[in-house]
Amino acid sequence: MVLSKRERVIRTLELDDEPDVVPIQNMGFERTLIPFQKFQQSEEKKASTKEVINKFTNIRYSITEMRFWNVDTHYIDPWGFKKTKIRLIKAPPEFPGCKICTLSGKISKNVKQVDTGLDYSWYVGGYFTTPEILYKYWDKYGKPSELINDKIDYSPKIWEGFVEALSPYFYPMAILPFNPHENLFEGMTLSRAAYYMRKNPQFIHDVLGEYSKAMVELIKRLGEAGVDIAMFFDDLGYKGQTIFSLKDLRTFLLPCYKKIYQAGKKHGMFIVQHSCGKIDEFLPDMVDAGLSCIQALEPAAGVDLAHLKEILGDKVAFMGGVIGSDILNFGSPSDVEEEVKRCIKAAADGGGYFIGPSHNILNAPWENILALRSAIEKYRKYPIK
Repeated sequence: MVLSKRERVIRTLELDDEPDVVPIQNMGFERTLIPFQKFQQSEEKKASTKEVINKFTNIRYSITEMRFWNVDTHYIDPWGFKKTKIRLIKAPPEFPGCKICTLSGKISKNVKQVDTGLDYSWYVGGYFTTPEILYKYWDKYGKPSELINDKIDYSPKIWEGFVEALSPYFYPMAILPFNPHENLFEGMTLSRAAYYMRKNPQFIHDVLGEYSKAMVELIKRLGEAGVDIAMFFDDLGYKGQTIFSLKDLRTFLLPCYKKIYQAGKKHGMFIVQHSCGKIDEFLPDMVDAGLSCIQALEPAAGVDLAHLKEILGDKVAFMGGVIGSDILNFGSPSDVEEEVKRCIKAAADGGGYFIGPSHNILNAPWENILALRSAIEKYRKYPIK
């Protein structure tokens, strides 16, 4: 039995028994670091170079890196970041050389990476530290639900043409551009978000309600276009612990997430969420709220993939899990191979698992990158031995 990329991906998300091989999902290289520059000069890149064209829109898309990793699914869609009218403008004077996101209040600054000299946007702080400041910006530049770009054409023909062009290589997931939890604590700062959770909980509910309202509307539009998988990025954990408590998750974030997950189900869409950090204690609640798939599963943060598979494997799909910030960066090629075997052994039995690193590829040695590709191909075939 040899499945198409789409069949393999959908079967895995549906938890419908084992596919032919463990599907691959990879977040790819961090483009400002050395490994990506090495990839650009490599023979492997030359062998993987490919563009496809959407016959309906005549727009070309480079899928070179996706071919290099031989992914079965990747987050990319024909509408990209044009879905919203989010703006970055010059930050207030107390943040010289910085930009502020008018949606979240996040302050960032472009600084050159030491090894490559390429610009990288670093988080500096949050500006929406009071309700007055937040609403002043939202009144001027728009609330999340008012920043959806109504000029975008979500015609099913656009999506069908996009999928047709990509289908020999991988099956795409659309991107949801709002990140409710990250926008909250990055734009408000952690301390102020925690303060308002205690002193003005309705303010937090109102802010998260706006984000969920925008997400639900975008899910509706993507669903009408024919999208059946959408992914969003919303970190919930540090190394070793969650950012907020389980009580806070249940009080503030879970109602927001539930609206997002259930909107996905209403429109026949799987919702995949990326979250770094140790979020093991959050996942049962998120799964009960309707989450289809969790991506990252960061072992360096203490995530226990085998335990999560044991207790939740019949309810949610898992994506990632290979240590990206430890073994891949500092181990040997044989260490990388053992790590791939560990993840497949922990989560692939019965299906419901996508193999790949927990996050972007950072400063991993080139030989480890090649070892990762090789090990995945070597051990991904069902039945798992």
